[in-house]
Amino acid sequence: MLWIVITTLWLFLPAYTPNNFAVLLGGGKPLDLGKKFIDGKRIFGDGKTFRGFFAGFFGGIITGLIQYRIESFFGFKFFTSLNFNSAITLFLLLSTGSLAGDVTGSFIKRRIGLERGERAILLDQLDFLIAAILLSSLHEDFHRLYTPEIIVIAILITPILHVLTNFIAYLLRFKDVPW
Repeated sequence: MLWIVITTLWLFLPAYTPNNFAVLLGGGKPLDLGKKFIDGKRIFGDGKTFRGFFAGFFGGIITGLIQYRIESFFGFKFFTSLNFNSAITLFLLLSTGSLAGDVTGSFIKRRIGLERGERAILLDQLDFLIAAILLSSLHEDFHRLYTPEIIVIAILITPILHVLTNFIAYLLRFKDVPW
């Protein structure tokens, strides 16, 4: 059981890390440029920025490339079972999906009247993961690496990881709220 959890964490690391990079390196001009949607509420809010999006995008891809290098060095065969270009494509899909899911979650939260930092149980914890799974499932080798068991375990452990990493970010003063 422990091995499957470790494998799940490894395979989803390029989806788990983009939003961490966005928190650490983000800021600046918001993605929605301060504009409001037709309901009169902000589209995403100040927490989703261009700098954060691009930092997250490249951070997720870099994470995957580091994993690929580690696998090559130690002879593991997860991402290195793919050719290099195919692996980069998968990292791109996981990273983009993760960020798109997070932005979509912010859009939904604004629509239901929640402000930046307010909790939305499960939406906050799973939006990025579900979108990463959906987008990366377009990759030709997705179903070979990401078995139904891996996906179910990811859905089960991600809320716990999300709460834990947000609490650590709060303690380190990277986030204003601990969730």
